[in-house]
Amino acid sequence: MRQPIGPEALAARELLERRLEEFKDLRTAAEIRLRRGDRLQRLTGVLLLRAPAALRLEALSPLGTPALVIAVDDKSLTVWEVLDDRAYVLPATPEANRRWLGLSLGDDELVALLSGRVVPLRDPLSAELLPDDGGGASLVLKGSDRTQRIWFDPANGQAKAVEWTGGSNPARVVFPDIAPDSPPAGMTLTTSDGKLEVFARYQNPRMNTGFDPDLVRVTVPERVRIQEFR
Repeated sequence: MRQPIGPEALAARELLERRLEEFKDLRTAAEIRLRRGDRLQRLTGVLLLRAPAALRLEALSPLGTPALVIAVDDKSLTVWEVLDDRAYVLPATPEANRRWLGLSLGDDELVALLSGRVVPLRDPLSAELLPDDGGGASLVLKGSDRTQRIWFDPANGQAKAVEWTGGSNPARVVFPDIAPDSPPAGMTLTTSDGKLEVFARYQNPRMNTGFDPDLVRVTVPERVRIQEFR
């Protein structure tokens, strides 16, 4: 049953949304550790993010040449294994992100998390602002099938952590502390069942520089084999 949202919870939600809207793009060197079950993958390279839902990660081999390219735009998700001349191309959907990453997230949610921000649950049935529990004030948004809790700095809307319970994606994301108005420093994502962990840290991030949108797009060469996603 839908409940009226009180003024304090409404103001907190609007603050988080304004913080999200401030983000336009990010360009950074990144170190990412991705563990899915028993499989551990370490990626070092360049990460490009562009609001609201575009990204490109170009991971480099030890020799400095591209080894893996992951790109998302408004139409497709591309996972290009450069050294094997093999690529997988899927429609850009939460299901595609579940297949390659292991977690069903909208592209806008994934870009927001990588940029140190959170997309508040849309059209919640209820919202409650909770006082500081040692981790900061938090906003609890309840939907029809899941609950989202966002810990944040009430002074500027910077997210400290977010947790989803219920539904098919119980997970938690924690953001490193940063100075006000600083670019994001990375994030750590873990699922409640322990099957997925994503650890990302950034070096020399540059935010809202207005880089060319074409830098995010990927065109796979004709010689590359396009395969069904495993």
